[in-house]
Amino acid sequence: MTVTGARLVVFTDLDGTLLRHEDYAWAAARPALDALALRGVPLVLTSSKTRAEIEAWRARLDLHDPFIVENGAALFVPDGPLAARFDRMPPAPTRADGLLRVEFAVRYDALRRALPQLARRLGVALRGFGDMSRAEVERLTGLSGPDLARALAREYDEPFLPDRDLSPGEWNRLGEEAERLGLRTTRGGRFHHLHGESSKGRAARHLIAAMEEGGGEVVSLGVGDGPNDAPLLLAVREAAIVARPDGAHDPHLSAAVPAARRTRGIGPVGFDEAVRAFLEAHPA
Repeated sequence: MTVTGARLVVFTDLDGTLLRHEDYAWAAARPALDALALRGVPLVLTSSKTRAEIEAWRARLDLHDPFIVENGAALFVPDGPLAARFDRMPPAPTRADGLLRVEFAVRYDALRRALPQLARRLGVALRGFGDMSRAEVERLTGLSGPDLARALAREYDEPFLPDRDLSPGEWNRLGEEAERLGLRTTRGGRFHHLHGESSKGRAARHLIAAMEEGGGEVVSLGVGDGPNDAPLLLAVREAAIVARPDGAHDPHLSAAVPAARRTRGIGPVGFDEAVRAFLEAHPA
């Protein structure tokens, strides 16, 4: 349904969505990025990536909008009228380097202490970034040099891999054990993640609430491809699930958000498809 005069905002995952899974290419998303810029629609990068990684991608994509890091652990908003609204909303924000920071999660050192506890309780070895050599993380992610250093600059979220595939029952047990420690586990496009009681959806709702405080209706789109995008897609007005490299859609995400649009395009092609359909449905 078209909402006349509404302000629009788009939240997007990066790996496998705006960025191609195999090589992080994004040229196919350029038409949608240009259309968003022309309309003045904020594009909120919402990823498991670190602040350092997302700031690098914002520079590459010439973006100046708020962003959400490490699976919703923190929301960053550039100084300005929108940022000022967060002073009236808990949790209390902090400011540094021209950005307002709203934190929703525990710090990284607590996650590093918790991961071996979870492995012992599950009976399966779990290896996080903090357990891996730089060479191993480079091999698993395809990142190197400064990009690899940014990926390792974790503040709130520990990517990890089990030594073997987990059964559905083991995955449920892992989640239950994490909850007993006040933590959560999610599955992303490349890794599992251990983090605090934060989510992409919680951070997105917080930003939308601040936008709505300025008056008028906000119509939001969320775009993602993996299970850890489910909270985001459930928090927004409209949702799109981008096809994965094999052309299928993630079954866990599809089950969690059955009403979401499913793109035919893969990765950035699907992102472009979803965003341009959203803009066409809500003309200026």
